[in-house]
Amino acid sequence: MQKDWKYILYISAAFGLFVMVKLLSPKQHSWTVTYSHTDKDPYGGYALNRLLHSVFHEGYIQHSYRTLYELSDSVAENTNILIISSNFNGGKEDSDFLLKHVADGGNALISSQYFQGHFADTLAIGTYDYFFKMADFDIKNDTATLRFVNPHADTISEYVYRRDNIHNYFNRFDSTRTSVIAKNDRGLPVTIRVHWGKGDFILNSTPLVFTNICLLTSDNHKFASTTLSYLSDAPVKWTEYYHLGRMEVGTPLRFILTNEPLRWAYYVSIIALLFYMVFEMKRKQRIIPVIKPLANSTIEFIQTIGNLYYQSAGHKSIAEKRIHYLLDHIRSQHWMSVTKLDDSFIQTLARKTGKHEGDIRRLVMAMNSVQAKTKISAEELIDLNREIEMFNK
Repeated sequence: MQKDWKYILYISAAFGLFVMVKLLSPKQHSWTVTYSHTDKDPYGGYALNRLLHSVFHEGYIQHSYRTLYELSDSVAENTNILIISSNFNGGKEDSDFLLKHVADGGNALISSQYFQGHFADTLAIGTYDYFFKMADFDIKNDTATLRFVNPHADTISEYVYRRDNIHNYFNRFDSTRTSVIAKNDRGLPVTIRVHWGKGDFILNSTPLVFTNICLLTSDNHKFASTTLSYLSDAPVKWTEYYHLGRMEVGTPLRFILTNEPLRWAYYVSIIALLFYMVFEMKRKQRIIPVIKPLANSTIEFIQTIGNLYYQSAGHKSIAEKRIHYLLDHIRSQHWMSVTKLDDSFIQTLARKTGKHEGDIRRLVMAMNSVQAKTKISAEELIDLNREIEMFNK
């Protein structure tokens, strides 16, 4: 037992040291682009989620990790659809639903660096990265700006970003149904509004401006809030499927594994349990003595008394005791009077026990025969015992 306490002390000390190091060490940020509404890292969407709750009414924001086609039955006619991803390439079923929803009066804001597939072909839109142009590699300034050009917005203010975050623009769109909302510092459109049926598509080619690091820099949150204001005053369905996939169908431990403190606590618990199991395997097992169960002396006593009666030829006494115990059993178990063993007794006992009336009659005749005699033979005792055993079965 002392060795066990030593191992437990070692594990506790290691765990305490690990927790102290994690608490004192600076927080490490993940620079992975997720756009997730729960992600507080630089390229997450936690700040955008808070901004949405300030722009729209309480309870208007709904999150999902399903495709647009899967949401088709749950999206109301005037609902705003929000999609933020690095590449929007919805399937034909998703695109058809999205186009029909906007044509019926809904609105959609889609921010993506690239638009491809059936949706882009239908709207005749395309984006381009101006970093791919050889002449643009001599750019010395690593910062760039965005500003609104729509007269209904503030066209004077400029919003500063890293150039490598906003280098995509729309190089193709249908000018008969499209108006430009915002441009970059090179005069290239980055946000456009496409009129479609009764509704509008608000398309943006710089999704990184909606991440935490951009929204929390200077007044850049105003660019995002102004862009969001082009949506109608209606519920917003934000589906993150087109960048994160089906996050909601992961492991049941997803909540623990996606929170760093809980994730490390889970790992440490598993490791500590494994250490404990390894040390327990090395522990020697003490010999457990085998304790024999107590002998049933009652059975031996009965056998001894039975042999004594049989050797002394007291067959009559044994038979009477057998009859007495049988009648006592019938009286206590079947609530019958055993003072008179006649036809009424035989018929009643047969009904209550479900046994054949002839077998019970033969048993009663054997008992009456024994009780009428002063002395019986061993054969008569054996016959009586056989009838009683048949009845007890």
